Amino acid sequence: SPILIRLKPMFNYATSMTTSKHHSGYILVALIIFGAMLIMVIGAIVSLLIVQHRSIQRSVASESSLQIAEAGANYYRWVLAHDPENYTGADQDYYNSNGDNIGHYNVVITPPSDGSTVVTIASTGWTHDFPNLQRTLRVRYGKPSYAEYAFLTNSNVWFGPDEEVHGRLHSNGGIRMDGIVDSLTTSIKETYICGPEHGCANEEKPGIWGDGEDPALWSFPIADAIDFDSITLDFEDMETAADEDGVLFDNIGGKGVHIVFNSNGTFTAYKVTALKNNVWGHNSTSWTYESNDIKTETTISGYVNHALPANGIIFVDDQTWVSGQVAGRVTVAAAHLPDSDGIYRDIIIHDDITYYPDRASGAVLGLMAQQDILVPLYSPTDLVVDAALLAQNGHVMRYYYPKSYYPTDAIKTRIETYGTLVTNALWTWSWVDGSGTITSGYRNTSTNYDPNLYYAPPPYFPTQDDYTFISWEEVNQ
Repeated sequence: SPILIRLKPMFNYATSMTTSKHHSGYILVALIIFGAMLIMVIGAIVSLLIVQHRSIQRSVASESSLQIAEAGANYYRWVLAHDPENYTGADQDYYNSNGDNIGHYNVVITPPSDGSTVVTIASTGWTHDFPNLQRTLRVRYGKPSYAEYAFLTNSNVWFGPDEEVHGRLHSNGGIRMDGIVDSLTTSIKETYICGPEHGCANEEKPGIWGDGEDPALWSFPIADAIDFDSITLDFEDMETAADEDGVLFDNIGGKGVHIVFNSNGTFTAYKVTALKNNVWGHNSTSWTYESNDIKTETTISGYVNHALPANGIIFVDDQTWVSGQVAGRVTVAAAHLPDSDGIYRDIIIHDDITYYPDRASGAVLGLMAQQDILVPLYSPTDLVVDAALLAQNGHVMRYYYPKSYYPTDAIKTRIETYGTLVTNALWTWSWVDGSGTITSGYRNTSTNYDPNLYYAPPPYFPTQDDYTFISWEEVNQ
């Protein structure tokens, strides 16, 4: 019988080849997609690193810009220390510690305004790599005036039980403090000899002693004295300034000049034509027989309701009386030049001197005498003096007027000063006997510090030599 053979289907090579091509296509597409994704991821990482690197560079440049700006401010602080009136500014490159020129700073100076000692330094710094990334500092420096003290004296001083000092107090001598002081009180003396004028029998006492308050604020001896030779008033410069752009009274005649300040920002000047009768007074070293009280006066032509001078200086080569309400910034100086003539001028406080409308108004008055600043016998019972008082060679005081001679005027009630009081020789508003009883002068005294005078003293009031730091701030970031 026939043999039947059943053959298996042959392998379909064509179909197999087609399937393999499809699989290879899928893999290729997957590889392309994966590669593209990998490239995107790597690209993103690289971009992120670049952004981070750039951000770090900007942060470093920003910090460097600040340091460069600060270097510019420090440089100009050095310029002012060597040339205090150089306000031209600076525009120059900045080199790092390796000597590489990495940036630039521009310094703009704002000079002190009238009546101020404050200089403003605006310093802008940047790097050459990021010139648009700038940072600016505003730094303020000022020369402190001696008006930082409520009371400053070159001699021994005594504050009685009814006397108060509100503000810093310093003496190059000893201090007997039986009153109240609410700020730092300093003396250069470890011990000193307290004399009869201060209730002692030439006894050795500590530099600061007494029954007053607050001993925790007393500091003595301090190392550095206040050099009164450096607190010199250049009366010659003041006289020249008064002649050029201020007010100068010279050869007026009569007994002297009386300056009365008006609340509308003007002043009226009077020629003193006669004084009251001479009286006996003691100036702590000798008896005097003189009068410091006005009897009659007449206005000086051209100086009735006269505007305060542009440069703030009124100079009088004569005895000078002052009173009124001050609305503005002004200094009254009384002196005769040259000093070698042996003629010295005083300032006499005729009546109340107040700031108008009040002590917050910005008004400032300086009273600077070549010799003494005095309160006369017939002064007000209650007296207020808003001013910086400076007696270059003499006293700030009221003479001792014997009560037995002048029973109604020897003793007054209260005197209050607001500003500063600087005296080379002895100061006093009141006199006491051995028991501490007021025998002449004001029963109560109050000496108060005016903080507005620290960096903005009256025109021509002496300041310390060096600029000191006031404030530091960044203007932009």
